[in-house]
Amino acid sequence: MSRDDPMILALTEARATDLALVGGKGASLGELTHAGFPVPAGFCVTTAAFRRFVEAAPDPDRLYEALASVDIGDVSAVREVGESVRATLLAVDIPPDVSAAVRRAWETMGSRSAYALRSSATAEDLPDASFAGQQDSFLNVQGEQKLLAAIRRCWASLFTDRAIAYRARNGFDHRLVQLAVVVQQMVMADTSGVVFTADPLTGHRHTVAIDAGFGLGEALVGGAVSPDAYRVDKRRRVILDRQTGDKAVTIVPDAGGGTRQVPLNASRRRASVLHDAQVLEVADLASEIEAYYGRPQDIEWAITGTRVHVLQSRPITSLYPLDGLGSQDGTLHIFLSLGHQQSMTRAMTPVSLSTIRTMMPIGHDEGPFENSYVRASGGRLFADITTPLRHPVLRRPILGLLAQLDALAPEAAHQAMQRPEFQGHHGLRIPLSTLKRAIDLPRRVIGGILWRDLSGVVAHTDQRMDSFVERLSRRYDRASKGAGQITAVLDTLPTVFPFFLHWVPEAVAGIAAARILTRFASGLLEPNEVAALTLAIPGNVVNEMNVAIDDLAELAQGTPELVAWCGHLGEDGRAWLAQAEQLTGGSEFIEAWNRFIARYGMRGPAEIDIAGPRWHEDPVPVLRVIAARAHHQVVSQRTRRQTYVDQRATAMKNLVARGGNGIFGPLRVRLLKRLYYTMTEVGGMREHHKFLAVRVLGEVKEVLKDVAGQLMAADMINDADDIWYLTWAELATVWERSDVDWAALTENRRSQLEQFRNLTPPLIITSDGEAPVVNHRLADAPAGALVGNPVSAGVVEGRTRVVRDPQRESLVPGEVLVAEFTDPGWTPLFINAGALVLEVGGALTHGAVVAREYGIPAVVGVRGATATLHTGQRVRVDGNRGVVEVLVGAESPR
Repeated sequence: MSRDDPMILALTEARATDLALVGGKGASLGELTHAGFPVPAGFCVTTAAFRRFVEAAPDPDRLYEALASVDIGDVSAVREVGESVRATLLAVDIPPDVSAAVRRAWETMGSRSAYALRSSATAEDLPDASFAGQQDSFLNVQGEQKLLAAIRRCWASLFTDRAIAYRARNGFDHRLVQLAVVVQQMVMADTSGVVFTADPLTGHRHTVAIDAGFGLGEALVGGAVSPDAYRVDKRRRVILDRQTGDKAVTIVPDAGGGTRQVPLNASRRRASVLHDAQVLEVADLASEIEAYYGRPQDIEWAITGTRVHVLQSRPITSLYPLDGLGSQDGTLHIFLSLGHQQSMTRAMTPVSLSTIRTMMPIGHDEGPFENSYVRASGGRLFADITTPLRHPVLRRPILGLLAQLDALAPEAAHQAMQRPEFQGHHGLRIPLSTLKRAIDLPRRVIGGILWRDLSGVVAHTDQRMDSFVERLSRRYDRASKGAGQITAVLDTLPTVFPFFLHWVPEAVAGIAAARILTRFASGLLEPNEVAALTLAIPGNVVNEMNVAIDDLAELAQGTPELVAWCGHLGEDGRAWLAQAEQLTGGSEFIEAWNRFIARYGMRGPAEIDIAGPRWHEDPVPVLRVIAARAHHQVVSQRTRRQTYVDQRATAMKNLVARGGNGIFGPLRVRLLKRLYYTMTEVGGMREHHKFLAVRVLGEVKEVLKDVAGQLMAADMINDADDIWYLTWAELATVWERSDVDWAALTENRRSQLEQFRNLTPPLIITSDGEAPVVNHRLADAPAGALVGNPVSAGVVEGRTRVVRDPQRESLVPGEVLVAEFTDPGWTPLFINAGALVLEVGGALTHGAVVAREYGIPAVVGVRGATATLHTGQRVRVDGNRGVVEVLVGAESPR
């Protein structure tokens, strides 16, 4: 067996670079064999042999065309195509030159030996995709004819229903994914199992997780037994935990070939599979393999006598990456997902991550493009909250803030804080100049709550924000092309957050006043009256935006031609608007639309991602809301808002009447009126900082689009969208770096971003990779109900609408909006929502705040809501208790 034979390659000859020839499993086993790990001897029947086999089938092009055209959403169609392809291939004779090559390799290895055959696809066991278990394996194969038959069956298993659907779903071309077969001497295992070099449940990188059973590993991986489970701290070589499973059966080799299942007696099935020395030996071997590959591994192993064998090793693809989340001081650090804080957990482009890290006014000790407090990993941003959690004074407020962002966050943080590695000095040192400036902020907050004149603050802040954006825009326009534009942006980005301080203390005063007021009221008013106190607070830019959208819908509703045209909204919003202008009443509608876009056109879903589409670029999301609203006679936003204002005034009147009793009544009433004044004057500014940031990002995006055109003209990038895959550090030097293949770099990052988007970011993660697992618990919740954090009171029954892309979906009035998250770009959907269910969030995140403003029930932090619920189900959303209950027998026909 040598490289002279294209059909066969010995494992001793195979390397990681031979992926296209021997597949993922073969390449990994060859690499491990080369490195000296105890891999059973064997050879690979290569992809060249597979291609010869497929070419021997009748009309192979027709097979691939059927695979390419199948609708993966149609399970029956996938099954039919899969069965047809497999039946065709199983009837094909293996070409004589291929069977002869296999025979020579088999005779060289030993014709009297038993063999294990495992499929090895070229897209298998890759760092960014897991095809594990999609193709077949065959054990204890004896004799030439059985060997050839097993090889044919392995090849045909490339086209199982599951494998076909997985490749189609993940964008793999069926023609390009090919199959080798690994043929190894059979290990007649006494015990076997799997070992993960990082805990697959928590992600902890220093914990080895071992599952073990008696006999061959097929009983374990096939789910026939509950294995023994061991957890090992690989740093200290200490067994942390062991659990003995109920191993009812074992699978053993049969004398005539193949395997058989054997039941275990009562004492054997509860006996421990591994003793301590074996546990540590398996853990040590796994750690060595991980060190060799440089990333966590999922390894299959077997023991015969005293010898441990490695049967295969592949990367663990489900772990959240730790790139950028390392500890620089050797202690355990705790990170908070800023995506959860911003209610936007989707992976973002490199330029977006770099923009936010550059905008932050602190943490730039290592340069303007690095930030020690805000890190990037897996396409998301994380805040290092280690210092405040270690600080005796700051710990309590930071945990309180976490509770407002997500009810489960404090418990997750507490779990991580219990680790011995977390203990250490906080190391916080605040310069005197910073401390003096910081003292002014609480003074302004307290003054805003208790005595300052706040009239006109919102209007003044709006003017200040407009001027700030205009100055930035003028500077960007005046900048010289290329490097000058980049320099102008980099000079201005760090000024954004400090500018917030012109009004944030007043906004905080308004928010605090609302919270204090409702606490007073909770002992004097009914719950519905307490909730009414904070309805329709003036000055909220998001609410004003929604009123403007509803005004547009009413304008369209007043003209029959426009109402009819709303039924023809497609994917081209600009074309729809152009035609709408020609209709009766269209010019008035377009004038109002243009005013709306001038004010809010820079908004959009996931708007903190600068690469995301803005409404002035793609108006369809807003037009869908207008179209849905125009076809239904519902109470207008202005009427509803006035109703809320009246309810708020009535609630306050009742509060004053009841709060005036007793000796301290007059003083209490004075305080209540002051709190109400502060809340209504400045409490609506809670979204102003986000609104300004989005406006600035809109200006920056226009600069980047212009720069992208220049880079394309210089043949430095291939597509205008490549600009989103560069960082500001790279953009600052891009014109000077002719040695960099920017097109290749951006293409690689595009692929990486797609991988990141398949990951679920943890709310809390440590520098060791641990993501503490916590879930909502409610003892009296109905069976099967989903439980989360109640953030807006009320109970509503309605049909669900699961929304994953607000660019392409809308609600009809009364539907229950179910989503992973929402941000201000989603707010138009709230116009028609009857209730809200989110997977992430807390009392202060976007969806919760808007739901309270709209008076609709909301439950957030409902883990897995978008997977468990589907559009058209009738549910009861209980915003008082945090329960979402599916009403049985109430499915929608939609």
